[in-house]
Amino acid sequence: MLRIVEICICYHKLLLIYILQEARVDNIDLQIIRLLARDCRVPYGDIASAVGISTSATKVRISKMVSNRLIQTFGVLINPIIFGYEKECILWVKNIDKRIKEQDLFKKVSLLGDIFIYAKQLEGAAALFVLFVGPRADSKLGVLSDLLKPAKVESVLGMYKPITMKLHNSDLEIMKSLLSDARMRVEDIARDTSLSTKTVTRRLEKMRENHILQFTISTDLTSMQLTGFIELHVLIHVDASYHQNIVQRMYNEMQDYILHPPDDLVQYPINYSINYKKELVIASLCCANISTANLILRRIESYEGVNNVEPITITSESRVYRDWLKIEIDKRIAGSQKYSTSSSATAATTTITED
Repeated sequence: MLRIVEICICYHKLLLIYILQEARVDNIDLQIIRLLARDCRVPYGDIASAVGISTSATKVRISKMVSNRLIQTFGVLINPIIFGYEKECILWVKNIDKRIKEQDLFKKVSLLGDIFIYAKQLEGAAALFVLFVGPRADSKLGVLSDLLKPAKVESVLGMYKPITMKLHNSDLEIMKSLLSDARMRVEDIARDTSLSTKTVTRRLEKMRENHILQFTISTDLTSMQLTGFIELHVLIHVDASYHQNIVQRMYNEMQDYILHPPDDLVQYPINYSINYKKELVIASLCCANISTANLILRRIESYEGVNNVEPITITSESRVYRDWLKIEIDKRIAGSQKYSTSSSATAATTTITED
């Protein structure tokens, strides 16, 4: 019996070692993650050329990272201004009372707007929210702070830039398909929406050009035991006059550590469609250990014009909420179809009257 127990223990140890080895990422994996974070629809062949391996090896690496949940989702990011949202809010809730239930926290935070991203710090002592909010969000922040006491609330608001592109019903249908699979092939989108491949390709390009759609990934590098790396998000408070110099310096000195370019939102890199105060830089970084993370933070602190560097989260859990996007898209598709039906009926009535 003892021998059997020893064999079982040995087997489970070997299995654990195998799992850890399979889950660990290397620098090539990180390069792939960075490319997919900027555009998750980039073809396998282009990724392979960029990182210097074969297309088949690229597919294997991406599949492994997906199966190990290091890449959690391939996601389409839809500019919320098309749904009537004027601002985006990054909400950082600290010193959360452990007795507060998560659903109660969500209910209170939702008074501010629709939650898009939720990230929980280790042990749940703090949480990060990214919300899409309306024009009067500023006035609601004080009320929310009171509701969440004794927790401390910090926030950053960004204003969406107006878009001039007129959306068609076909655009909404394409968005709906992409929400289910952001890497869906054009041919499959065309079949799903009953559009031609030519139309799908043209409308996708147009929506990209007008900053309505962006394609990225959700990652989870939080377990250093599994990946060999840690993910770190940082708020950098700066003097406005030094903003561009600091961003450029980070690009030049820290390319090997940057997951998303500085000035991008956490997991929402559409910096060209959002205006944030020039007193703030937002960066998403990845490094091998805590010591390296501290060196990076100290280096950023040494930049001229930097007032404060705050690591906002090393998460144990993060979620992206897209159900409300599907509801909004369905409502607009239904409204468009209703309007089209009404217009057709009016035209038919007019024709009969004229006859």
